[in-house]
Formats: sequence, structure tokens, C-alpha cells
Amino acid sequence: MQEDRRQEAVRPWIRGVNIGGWLLMERFITPYMFAVTKCHLAGDFCWYPGQLSAPPTSSPHHEYCDLFQCEPHMIDSADGGKDFPTDEYTLAQSFPNKALAREYLNYHWENFVQKQDVIALKEAGVTHVRVPIPHWIMGDIKEDEPWVDGQWLHFVRFVGWCRELSIEVWPDIHTAPGSQNGFDNSGQLLPDRTCKYWSGNAENVKRSLIAVDDITKAIARDSIKDVVSGFGVLNEPFGDCDPDVVRTFYDDALKIVKTNIGHDTNVFIGDMFNASKFNDGFWIDADDYSNTFLDSHYYHVFAERPRSLSPKQHIAYVCAKNTRDTEACCYSDHPTNQKPSKGISRLIGEWSASYDTLVVDKLADVMEGIKKNGEAPEFNRTIPEKRQDFLKEFVKAQMVAYEAEDAGVSSGWFYWTLKTEGGAFAEWSFLRGLKEKWIPSIPDPGESSMSLFGSCRDIAERTVDDETIVHEFPDPETTPEGANWQGVEIDDDYVVTHAGSLTTGGKSTTSTASEHDDQKSSKTSSTTTSVTKKNQVEIGKEASTPTEATDEDMAEKDSTSGGSGWFPLFAVVFFVYAIWRVFFKNEPIRGIGGVGGLRRGQYSNIDAPSALSV
Repeated sequence: MQEDRRQEAVRPWIRGVNIGGWLLMERFITPYMFAVTKCHLAGDFCWYPGQLSAPPTSSPHHEYCDLFQCEPHMIDSADGGKDFPTDEYTLAQSFPNKALAREYLNYHWENFVQKQDVIALKEAGVTHVRVPIPHWIMGDIKEDEPWVDGQWLHFVRFVGWCRELSIEVWPDIHTAPGSQNGFDNSGQLLPDRTCKYWSGNAENVKRSLIAVDDITKAIARDSIKDVVSGFGVLNEPFGDCDPDVVRTFYDDALKIVKTNIGHDTNVFIGDMFNASKFNDGFWIDADDYSNTFLDSHYYHVFAERPRSLSPKQHIAYVCAKNTRDTEACCYSDHPTNQKPSKGISRLIGEWSASYDTLVVDKLADVMEGIKKNGEAPEFNRTIPEKRQDFLKEFVKAQMVAYEAEDAGVSSGWFYWTLKTEGGAFAEWSFLRGLKEKWIPSIPDPGESSMSLFGSCRDIAERTVDDETIVHEFPDPETTPEGANWQGVEIDDDYVVTHAGSLTTGGKSTTSTASEHDDQKSSKTSSTTTSVTKKNQVEIGKEASTPTEATDEDMAEKDSTSGGSGWFPLFAVVFFVYAIWRVFFKNEPIRGIGGVGGLRRGQYSNIDAPSALSV
């Protein structure tokens, strides 16, 4: 069956990189652009050392900021305090007029991405780039909306570079009128994470369709559709979107794209953070939907539980949870899920190597550091060698998992993102990963990542489980309960046991192909030796697991050396101590349960969605 699936998936793999934070700005990618001062707002633009958006230092327009002379510009933040502008909406809104805002943003559009960046991608084996763009890029901006246009000519120039280097360009409409999710990358950060202001407003949905029409017509008009071979109609509609509205929008948008730039254009759509919702016969017809893609985004840092995992557990989480989510769609024989759709395919449009740092909390520290010292904290941060070694394995595992070669449902992936400013978010930077070699060699388009790196579980087995490289931020004791909106818990046997290493005396076990199929069909994880069950996770059992393995070794040793038999007594004492620590003091026990210390109730529902945008 697996061989048949591979035969069906004959198209070349998509291995791409997102050009994030460029034509649609995101503060964690370019924090200095948001650290505006009273001088900026007066048209006296200044720049910070190392700022990626600044003109060259040789330019007459380059002048360093002096925060003693130029007072930082603060706005009212969502938490009731004061902060620099948080999104492109509040940034543009800070300027006294749109002409000045456009002049400032034009420096960023002009300087942030250079042709040399595209050359580096080509040399690394990248085949595609995904370019987030705003819905207002063609000028659909109401009088009371502060956004500014002017991005399009920079996009067309970028497409020209990609044409020279034979890289395909897939623009993605990342925003929507009213916001489709409430995230800052929707163009406007809202107090709530919700889709109701988009899917509940017919006028906003109509404006999104107008944006699809205007942009695709411009692609045809400017003769760039030979390079722009794909198009994303809406990024990350939130889980509370009206599904009927979303599906109708997708149908209408698909027709517009095909009409304006060709029937063969690849079209990708957001999965509403749950791909399985679309595994019901949606777009599976080969004639109409053979070049469409359901786009999912997977990150390990937007919930506390995954951030606390050990290195080996992070890989196991990819092999179990992320693989299961990738293979949750799309099949022509649902719910049996044995025959991949010949229409819509899977695409993992965003993922990164970041694994232990929550962006929003770290970004707050970065912006505060700029305000106080005129420099972003950790700007020149280095990544230790052991951490880089893990990053390489982490990236390989994700490349393998998101291609889902055995299942035959996926067409490839896009890394998020091209580059970041400074060092606080270095693990998000593809170009830095290339330079430091923790982004591995990308296989040829016709060759799967698994054929080069081995299976995901092979990678997990060889990963060094060095917990000294995990520096969870923020401190989990200070993380608000509401931060885990996805409901992510870790109760998968394979993850809990550090890829099976706690059940085999320190060595991992790898599943057979048939076990992998069983795992996908049942949506549960199975290992050779089971340690926990979803409905009977008891801390005493977790604590005893590694002890029992050691008992067997000690019993064998005692039988050959005349041991005194004291070890069972020690195990009982340790077991009672574990019960007291967790159930009476609710304190973690480091190294037990494998998540940097297990707490009562930490493992429950592995099937919750695990993606969140950056």
C-alpha cells in the first residue's frame, strides 16, 4: 500500500521558504522598524545599528537614532500599559499622515530583501518562496483605515529576481478586512483571537474576494504569471470561522484565481487550525482540484507543554503529533483514509526550528530593551554548538514528517522565515540556519527527505537527549492558564517516554511500517512497550517506569554477583516520595515523564490542534 501511495505522489517536492515580515510587517521579525520615535513621526528618520530595513550606511538618508534627542513613541497597549506600535495598523496610524507613513515603510520594502538573499536560497536547493502580502496591496483602503500601499512594485522586482534563478513564487493574502483571526499578522492585532469580524461580516468577505480578483489581475497584467505559479487566498482563518462561509469563500476565490491567471495555477487554502475538518470529500475531484493544497502551520512554542519538552521529545512530538495532524487529510475514501485524494493535497506552509521560547513574551523584553538602551537585547546572540546539533536534527525530522511520504498525502513545505533581525529569534531565520549549517542540505526535488535522512523515528533515536539545551521561556510558573488556547497536552506514549528511550534502558525503539499505519488510522501513538494510557495517567506509574527498567538490570546483576536485594526497598521509598511531591505539593520531578518535570494533570488530550501563527 505504501509503495502504491508513493507511485501516486509523483510530482516534485515543494521545498520553500517564507519571505515573512517584508510586504506585511511583523514586529518580532523587524523589531527596530516598530521602535519609532518622535523624530520618525516628524519625518526625521533614524536607524538603529544592524537594522535590516535601514538604507546603507553610505546613504545620505542613513542616520543613527539618538534616544536622548528622539523620545520613543508609545501607544496604549492591549494590556493597559504603554508600548511601541504592535502591528502594521498601529505603526501606520502613528504617523500624522499616510504620505509620511508610506515614505518610512518604503525604506523597509526597499532594503529588507535583497537579490543576494534569493541567490542564497537557490544555492541551498529551495524551489519555492511564499510571500505574505496584505489585502490592501492594490489600494483597497477605506478612509478610516491607516494602512498604506506601495508594496506592489517591490513584489514585481522580487519576482524578476526569482525568474532569473528559476524559483517559483507563491504570494499569500495574509490579512483580511476585520481580521480573520485577531493575530498581528492579520494586519491588526485584536483583543480576542477570533474570526467573527470577518466571517460574520458579509461586506468584509466580499472585500477579500475583491482583493483576490485585483491581485490576480495585476499578476496577469504585469506578465509575471510564468513565475507566480501559486496563490494563497486567505491565511489562517481561525477555528471559530463559520465553516460554510469559509468553504463558499474558497470556492469563489478558486474560480477567480483560475479565471485570471490560469487553470493550472496552484491554489492553497488555510485549514482553520484543524485539517481533519476538511477530510470529508472536500475538493477531492482530480479534474477540478488536482493542484490545490490544504495549508497547515505547526509550531512547538505557542503552548507551554511543547516548550517544556526535552530534545528527544521534541522530535518524538514531530513523529507522533505533527505527523498525525499532517496525515489527517485528505483522502478519497474517508474515513478509512487509505487512498490519498487525487484532488486537494497537503502543504505545511509554516514551521520553524524554534522550540523553547514564546515569541510574544520574548518580544516584550526586546522592545523594552530598545526603549531603555537603544539596542535590542541578545542582538549578537550566538547559538551554542550542542543547540545547533539539535536544531539540525529537529529540522530534518520536520522535513521528513511534513512530506509524509508513506501516507502519500503531502506535497511539501515552506520554512518560516527568511531572516530575523538580531539574535533573540535566531532559530526562526533560514538564512542563519544555512550559515551555521543547522539547516541541512535540501534533497533534489524528485528525492524525498526520508530517503536522505531516514524516517522521523530514526532521527528521534539518534537525537542526543541533552536537556541542558532547553531554556523554556517564559518560566512556566508565570504562564497564564489562558495562554494554552489550543488545549495542547502531552500524553502520547512515544513522546512521554522520550521516543521510547525510557522503556528500553536508554535506547529508543522504532516502529515498523505496519505499526505506523495502525497509528495513523487509530490516531493514537503506539510503541513496542507501552508506559501510559490516556485514561490512566498516574504519576506513580510514570515515576516507576524508569525504575522498573533499572530493576530488571539490577536483578540480573544480583543473580550473578550475589547482590544484597536492597534495590526494591529503595524503589518503594522513591515511589512514595514521588506521590508526595506531585499529589500533595504539586511540584515537578525533573526527568520523570520527560517534560523537564511532570506535574499533576499535565497529560490529557493529544488530539487538540497544535498550530499557531507567528
